[in-house]
Amino acid sequence: QCQDMGMPVDVDFTLDSLTEPVTIRQWGIKGLPLDNVSIENGSIQSRARRWCLMIDPQGQANQWIKNMNRDKGLKVIKLNDANILRTLENCIRVGIPVLLENVGEQLDPSLDPILSKQVFKSGGRLLIRLGDSDVDYDPNFKFFITTKLPNPHYMPELQIRTTIINFTVTPKGLEDQLLVDVVRFERAELEVQKDKLVVQIAEGQSQLKALEDKILSLLASSGDDILEDEVLINTLAQSKKTSEEINKDLEVAERTSKEIDEAREGYRIVATRGSLIYSVIASIGGLQHMYQVSLQAYKKLFNQTIERTERNNDVAKRIESLIAAITLQSYIGICRGLFESHKLLYAFLMAVEILRHKQTIRDNSWDFFLRGSGLKHDGSAHPAWLPTPVWMECKGLTNLEGFEKICDNITANEAKWKVWYQDDNPQFLPIPGDMELSPWNKLIL
Repeated sequence: QCQDMGMPVDVDFTLDSLTEPVTIRQWGIKGLPLDNVSIENGSIQSRARRWCLMIDPQGQANQWIKNMNRDKGLKVIKLNDANILRTLENCIRVGIPVLLENVGEQLDPSLDPILSKQVFKSGGRLLIRLGDSDVDYDPNFKFFITTKLPNPHYMPELQIRTTIINFTVTPKGLEDQLLVDVVRFERAELEVQKDKLVVQIAEGQSQLKALEDKILSLLASSGDDILEDEVLINTLAQSKKTSEEINKDLEVAERTSKEIDEAREGYRIVATRGSLIYSVIASIGGLQHMYQVSLQAYKKLFNQTIERTERNNDVAKRIESLIAAITLQSYIGICRGLFESHKLLYAFLMAVEILRHKQTIRDNSWDFFLRGSGLKHDGSAHPAWLPTPVWMECKGLTNLEGFEKICDNITANEAKWKVWYQDDNPQFLPIPGDMELSPWNKLIL
């Protein structure tokens, strides 16, 4: 729509382009997951004018903030600490960053002046009113807030005072994180080479920027006739030569970087399987609170499985063995903490999620399996031995692939269908009417 109106638009723009690759690399060293969502969140956090409130159920943002500010003397506090105001007062005075972790849906009203940045000048000093006293305010002070609540509801008053960033891991984000782990084990040289290229590209871009600044400075200070300025002419000639060399190096580096990314993508299928299984593990936490497994614990299991799986020089066979091992070990490892009655359900959910990703199970058939069709009786005739609600579900089945003629089949073969329907174990009997159904469709039926 913007393009139709003639407005300039960058179709390839992403938030992570606001941050230099070298900075992103440094964030990764300090513990920030290097998926696109986490990098964008890091870019927002580093540029936000308001203090950031980070929704962080997996604890990744919390760990990253601690690592990034450990050298600056970061103080970690909680709302129930007895001396929270005294700690804040001391940190504000000397410019030490503070992390307020594990908050709920409401914050203490005494923090309002800090959240609103109610800083004022008095006698040439920067001050902030905290409690009953005015405290000297150091501009180097930083305030971070994290919560482990997965879906908090914050009042509008708090939302307008803070920048709320959702660090909750998405399936795609987790897939990118696991891909980094897989490549680090399988092709460590790719990650090393990629890091070197990031530094090389950044240095080249910095040199180009320095040359541009130098030329602009000389042009600004030159006289009326720039053709008589030998220093400027020599600098321009040297800059042109240097610029061409750097641009050639950058082209080679960027081309190599794309080749590395393509090689890394070959292992994405392994990361995808790990991400799918973790989504199942997270969902079974709703059955029992003690079934909850942290992302850190799962990533540890994932990485240990990669280390222990037998190596193979054939990449295709290696990937195949990794997928099988990760699936099996994820089942065995998680089942140790499940009740016997829930182990079969866990295995079933794993199988369904894998088949849904392969499109063997369609989303509409999965929805039907969970909820039914929801159709109400329309007054149509049906076999007397078949309850009306069941008949309406059969009519709903006609919208799914493989069941288009199910109602006609039942009507044409009533006697066989009646025997099949009334049997205590119909799963062991052949489907009446010579219908060919997949195992999943038989389960739905």
